[in-house]
This record gives sequence, structure tokens and C-alpha cells, in this order.
Amino acid sequence: MSYLINKNDFKGRYRIAVSSFNTATFEEYLNQVEEQIITDDFGTDFYADVETNATKSKYQDLLDSGYKDYLLGACYFYYQRDNFLSTSSGNSQINNSNAVNVTSQFNSSLASDRYNLGVGYFNRGALDFLNDNAVKSELISSSTDLGGGLIRLDVLDVEYLYANDYVKINGLEYLVNAVDDVANTITITATGDFTGQKVIYLPFTEPYFEEKLLITQF
Repeated sequence: MSYLINKNDFKGRYRIAVSSFNTATFEEYLNQVEEQIITDDFGTDFYADVETNATKSKYQDLLDSGYKDYLLGACYFYYQRDNFLSTSSGNSQINNSNAVNVTSQFNSSLASDRYNLGVGYFNRGALDFLNDNAVKSELISSSTDLGGGLIRLDVLDVEYLYANDYVKINGLEYLVNAVDDVANTITITATGDFTGQKVIYLPFTEPYFEEKLLITQF
């Protein structure tokens, strides 16, 4: 199954008509394309987390920033490019008896247009969101030794940080055991006093993101 988008999201400008006997095929294809796109953008570990924690606020905020439209446009493009069925309730030409597939030229132009539409949403929205949140750096106001090799860090904000993530302090990486987004504390596996140092983490795995390129008709 796909995790950030599903077949019901393909409506309006991204509408894809799938005959009932092809629904399972479409859903399998959608899962493969979503995995490919997310992995290309953020890496395999990121996608693995999406699979098990798709409701995290950082994923929902990413979708709302314009990334959902990018996923829809890209999936629309690949689906049409790979010659899946498009019927009368979607993009088709109508004769006096049945809906038939649109011409290759029309499908090509429309599919490219929908891909570029999604890229526009990425470049105008998701890109700013990702770069605004690419690197999180928080000053540690105090640290408390909890015993058992655990240290609690007090910071001002823990947005998009979760248990089992990793943070860096002075260039060293530490596993996050727990995050309290009310008290704004981070519990890590470590020893020592980290007061006055900075904790750094990358919610979306990369420190910087670039614009995506438009495509011409395939």
C-alpha cells in the first residue's frame, strides 16, 4: 500500500480513471512509484519510517506544503507514461458506443502537464518548507543525568524530532530515546554535561534541497 497518498486522492486535475478490474494493479503501481519518489528525495531510512509512522506531523506538514501535489503529478505522469488504462470517466475520446483510450500524443501532453503542475507546487511551496526545516539547531539550556546512560536535554523547541531519531552534539551522533514536545526535552543515550552546547538534527535527512526541473513532452 501507499502511505502518503492513495487512489482516492486522484481527482480533479489529477483524475485517473481506473477500471474496476485494474484497481489492484493501480494500487500496486502507486505504491512502487511513491516509494521510488520518496526514496529518491529523502533516502531509504526516511521511507522506512514513512511506512510505519505516516501520521507523524512532519509528514503531514510536508504534504500540506505542496509535496502532495508533487507526488500526485509525478504518479499521474508515470502511470500514463507506462500505458495504464484510461477510460471514459477520465481522459478519453468518446465514440458512439464506448470510451476508447486517448491518443498517445494527447496522453503525452497531458501527463507532462500534470507532472509540471506538481513540480510547480514543489518549487513554490515544498521547497521553502524543506529548506526552512532542513537543519534544526537548538541551544541546550540544561542537561540532567537520569542514570543508566541517559541524559535529558532542555531546549526551546523539538519540532519534527522523534524517538529513535539521531541528533548531533559537537559532531558526535546520539540516539534519541524520548522526546517531550510539551516540556521541550530530549532524552539521549549519553554521559556528561551538555549545557550550553547545541543539538542539531535533520528532520528531512538532507541539509539543503534544490528546485526540481520541469520536463518536456515525453
